Amino acid sequence: MPETTGPALPRLRRTACLAAVLACTVPAMMAAGCGTGGPQPQPGATPQAAARFLAAYARPDGRVVRKDQGGDTVSEGQAYGLLLAEATGNHRAFGQIWGWTRDHLQRDDGLFAWHADAAGNVVGQQPASDADLLIAWALLRYQGPGAAGYHPAGRRVASAILAHEVTTGPRGVPVLAAGPWATGRPASLNPSYWSLAALQDMARLTGDQVWNRLAAGAVTLTGELTRNGRLLPPDWAELTAAGDLRPEPAPNGSQPQTQYGLDAQRTIAWFAVSCSPQAKSLAARWWPLLRPGDRARAQALRPDGTVLDSTPAALPLVASAAAARAADDGAATRQLLARALAQQRAHPTYYGGAWDALGTVLLGSGAPVSC
Repeated sequence: MPETTGPALPRLRRTACLAAVLACTVPAMMAAGCGTGGPQPQPGATPQAAARFLAAYARPDGRVVRKDQGGDTVSEGQAYGLLLAEATGNHRAFGQIWGWTRDHLQRDDGLFAWHADAAGNVVGQQPASDADLLIAWALLRYQGPGAAGYHPAGRRVASAILAHEVTTGPRGVPVLAAGPWATGRPASLNPSYWSLAALQDMARLTGDQVWNRLAAGAVTLTGELTRNGRLLPPDWAELTAAGDLRPEPAPNGSQPQTQYGLDAQRTIAWFAVSCSPQAKSLAARWWPLLRPGDRARAQALRPDGTVLDSTPAALPLVASAAAARAADDGAATRQLLARALAQQRAHPTYYGGAWDALGTVLLGSGAPVSC
């Protein structure tokens, strides 16, 4: 979840190269070569941005703290910490973060409560499927010490996601909803929760091909929501009882209108690094909408690219860098990632730090994912 919102109870709070991506997924960009066992980090190869994030926001007990938001914790932050620790070979941090997440946030159904207060007490029981997906992915990908113990935990989370967080979309397509609360009609969808690399890799890691169907459906639905890339992706969308798909403001009422904001910006990052040609094509089409003026750094735009909130932040710069990468604009990619780092250094935040680090892992290796 982004800095200002979280999951919600319904209508109250916030609410290819396919075979290749199964063998070599996004964090492997920072490692040499590809293999079905995931990246094999080398000593001293940890990206500085990932190390900075873990040092600044992950406590020794494994709790990832949003220092700039009252010291609370969200399941998304735990997921980011796990993924960054796994991708960079920080086995100690991985074990600590998973231990705290399991002991404090995991529910009886295998999913994770989304919110704990500054004292570590759960104050929001509803899960958020983006965090659940990335946690399962990190656990199943992990190849470090004690890996055999983490994999059953990952399979449990993966099974819980399919059992409780998937709804049926147009033409019978399975769709990852925003959480268990969001699977009814109307269903609440958040396209930025659809990490394509995670969805695709989960098929290999679990042997269940429904994950591939979720990935393919996510690309198709995002294409429909954005008129095949002529509009920017929305933070939120709704699947009506009649089966219609449409953008919508945030279910918790924090947004008066549909926007491309601190949720939707993640969609571009996930799509740009996918091995799906259709997803990459969508990401490339978003670059002309983000390139003019100060749009690349703005916290919120209308879907047509008009600026709603010009306040700069790290994530919009990372998202714009991803769109530039998809459009083969390497110079702009490097410049925008440098600006994201400068923004985070000047105005450090948990969310900016997470996406400065993830942007480095996803985009900063200097070579695209091998498809």
